[in-house]
Amino acid sequence: MQKLDEIFTSWYSMPILPTSILVSALILYWLIVLVGALDLEFLDWDFELHLETDANLLDVGLVPLRFLNLGRIPVMIWTSLYCLSAWITTIVIHNNWIVKQAQTDGIVIAESFAIALVITKLITNPLNQWFDIEEPNRPETLIGRTCTITTLQATEATGEASFGTGGAPLTLTVRTLNGELARGQSAEIMKYDRELNAYFVRGTTEEN
Repeated sequence: MQKLDEIFTSWYSMPILPTSILVSALILYWLIVLVGALDLEFLDWDFELHLETDANLLDVGLVPLRFLNLGRIPVMIWTSLYCLSAWITTIVIHNNWIVKQAQTDGIVIAESFAIALVITKLITNPLNQWFDIEEPNRPETLIGRTCTITTLQATEATGEASFGTGGAPLTLTVRTLNGELARGQSAEIMKYDRELNAYFVRGTTEEN
């Protein structure tokens, strides 16, 4: 019992104290979730990292987060794995199981949090396939499909169309490739212009 008391005391002393507090908070969080008193989405923020060719400086700054799988793995799961990795690493380094020399508390903490990033990256890599949910009705998946013009007419400059999905239909901004199309006419989706956020279509039956 005395040995357990010593271990517990060491966990809540420097340099292990910061990670022990984080792990304790996460244990409390998951216990509350387990008993159903807290919604699973609480504190589970969603990072949407849009890294298109026209990415702005903020997007570029988020690239490291994407590399570490933050934004692909649910945040609370990623955070739990990271804090647990940092906690274990702090204990290992503090007890000189890796580095065979004494280090200051600040260095031990810094090393632990840095190493934990690598460990979390390695742990979460195989988990990506469980959480990568393919977005339905992505623009590229609509190419070659048929939509129905809903505005009075669709032209090379303006127009809208409806695309059936089996549920609520999508309203698409369209531009024509072969003249004007009238309301109710079917059109084939030929390509998508990301800058215009518009689909180029052509009538499925051309008039002579």
